[in-house]
Amino acid sequence: MSISRTSRRTSLLVCVVCVVLVLGFQADRTAFGTGTSPAAATAAAYYVDPAAGSASNPGTADRPWRTLQEVFASGRTFAAGDILYLRSGNHGSPVITGGVASGVRTVTAAPGATPRMKTLRFASGATRWTVDGVVVSPQEADGTYTTGNLVQFDAGATHDILRNSHVRAASDAAADTWNNNDWVGRSGTGVMVIGADNQVLDNQIRNVRNGVMLERTSQAGAGATGAVVRGNSVNHFWEDAFRCKVSGCLVEYNSAVNSYAVVPPGMESDPPHRDMFQSYRGDGSFTPVTGVVLRGNVFISRTGTRYAKIPFQYNGTYTIQGIGAFDGPYRNWTIENNVVQVEVGLAMGLYGMNDSKIVNNTVVPRYPATDSEIRLTHQKDGTPSNGDIIRNNLARTFNTGAATNTQHSNNITVGATYSAYFVDHPGGDLHLKPGSPAIGGGTTRDAPTLDADRKQRSTPLDVGAYEF
Repeated sequence: MSISRTSRRTSLLVCVVCVVLVLGFQADRTAFGTGTSPAAATAAAYYVDPAAGSASNPGTADRPWRTLQEVFASGRTFAAGDILYLRSGNHGSPVITGGVASGVRTVTAAPGATPRMKTLRFASGATRWTVDGVVVSPQEADGTYTTGNLVQFDAGATHDILRNSHVRAASDAAADTWNNNDWVGRSGTGVMVIGADNQVLDNQIRNVRNGVMLERTSQAGAGATGAVVRGNSVNHFWEDAFRCKVSGCLVEYNSAVNSYAVVPPGMESDPPHRDMFQSYRGDGSFTPVTGVVLRGNVFISRTGTRYAKIPFQYNGTYTIQGIGAFDGPYRNWTIENNVVQVEVGLAMGLYGMNDSKIVNNTVVPRYPATDSEIRLTHQKDGTPSNGDIIRNNLARTFNTGAATNTQHSNNITVGATYSAYFVDHPGGDLHLKPGSPAIGGGTTRDAPTLDADRKQRSTPLDVGAYEF
């Protein structure tokens, strides 16, 4: 007996529908029953919606979960390639968990959405997660404040990334109303990295005590080794913008501006030590901090715009320093293409720096200050810095006589003739102007191939952070 073409088509359609229904049932059963994602071979997309979601939903676009905090608290696990799309609303204080051996899992803002969080933490064992495009702000999430870490990568959290996000203690409108004690009691550190091999990329960090801190956890130097901190802006802060206390960190193409003279009660006679970038051990060891790269960062103490109730000065004195590496030994650092413009004379202070390159930096005072220097000197026990290379730097003053076996070449002491060198020194634009004596004055030896704007350098090279 023959079967018609129409009958065969109908039978085939029924089989396809059966397969789809079975697969759909299995996917829903996975989401509901075990709280885990489909197999790693099948990457999945999930949705999280504080306004319309439920913790008992399967996490689909039309039946989303409720908050990211609930998702991770439930114990769900995710496979390489999985994406969690966050819709607008308060996602609580999520603690990200779970690792994979390769690939990446992504938490990202849904198109057009503004997901907010009070805090965000990558727990020990959280591996190969990327969080992209979120707002971490206690005040904007639920109206509260914390003096702790807004984002933290725990020890044991590795190969994780925070990118394209806004990290702030409060909105600009709220922070603009704060006085000294409000800053002390309402703002904490933007990003604290304790685990190794994590990345902080292209984030806007505002209204905080500290910006991005790379922490040391032992005298042997364990901690946030291998960290990459790139393309972040820190604006409106009152202690350190960036800090690295570990070997092997890369801090490049970041910016910091608007450091406020906040003084915690009881510290009026000894206000906080503030730096745009700081390294120190603080644990009593003399284990060298090695292989650090500071490249293309632009550090300006203040701009003409500031919040209304908080000053840049304390008792009439500016207090923010520039790049400081204190109580060495340090070894094999690369410090290149940085722009440092602060009012304090110690614009670049390197204490116990050895076998390192200090090349193509621009270091001059912030108007109207008149003092600024690159200082290369001995560490606290009196051991001199040794074996360093200092080339192509453009600075108000060089103070490097305490170092030994140092190679100097093609550096320019600007003195006070800023108008001959820069486009707009009082306004903070330190690009070279036409006819600047720094144009063509550099050497290619040990020089970077790009400038602070990531523009290709060409021969003859210019002196300072910017190529004309």
